[in-house]
Amino acid sequence: MDLSHPCFTGADLTRLDTLVQDEAGQGLMSLHGTHVTSLLFGQPGSPVTGMVPRCRGLLLPIFRDSAEGRVPQLDLARAIEQAVEHGAHVINISGGQRSADGKSEGMLERALGLCDDRGVLVVSAVGNDGCDCLQVPAASPSVLAVGASGTDGEPLEMNNWGAMYRRNGVIAPGQDIEGAVPGGGVRALTGSSFATPAVAGTAALLTAAQLRQGVRPDPKAA
Repeated sequence: MDLSHPCFTGADLTRLDTLVQDEAGQGLMSLHGTHVTSLLFGQPGSPVTGMVPRCRGLLLPIFRDSAEGRVPQLDLARAIEQAVEHGAHVINISGGQRSADGKSEGMLERALGLCDDRGVLVVSAVGNDGCDCLQVPAASPSVLAVGASGTDGEPLEMNNWGAMYRRNGVIAPGQDIEGAVPGGGVRALTGSSFATPAVAGTAALLTAAQLRQGVRPDPKAA
């Protein structure tokens, strides 16, 4: 994430140490990470106003620009566990890995189980292959899976779909969503990755309302 982008000035963001220590560049992963982060934490009055500009954000990079592809499940599992241990209530995952049976590998399954035990809500994109196919962690029963809708409110044909998503899936606007890009600009992107922050952000706002009411935060109830 290019945190020098003007939309992040004043945002309460902490980048945690992961296996990816690279600075943001001009590659696809930096574009993706910067855009998604801005949809949540972009500050009012800046080029991009995010859903939750006053929430505290933890950033855990798991992709490198030099190694494009879907997320390694082990690296994702480590990042999820770090986020939980640092106090995350809601975890946005705009990525994943195809799975024939919709089941996660052992370490990722354990990390998702930790979230379930701690009451942490995981929100994850269904993927953009446009097929009857499953992607983890979105296909996991404890995860809220997000597909993208178009400007007409209908699901985009690029979404992955499958029977398992019927029990834990929603759609949110994901076509031509404007967000920040490395270097200071703004660009419209389309896909389930850019619909996911709308759902994670809504859950975070409802969780913040719980906190303001003086009750124990319960993002899964939200």
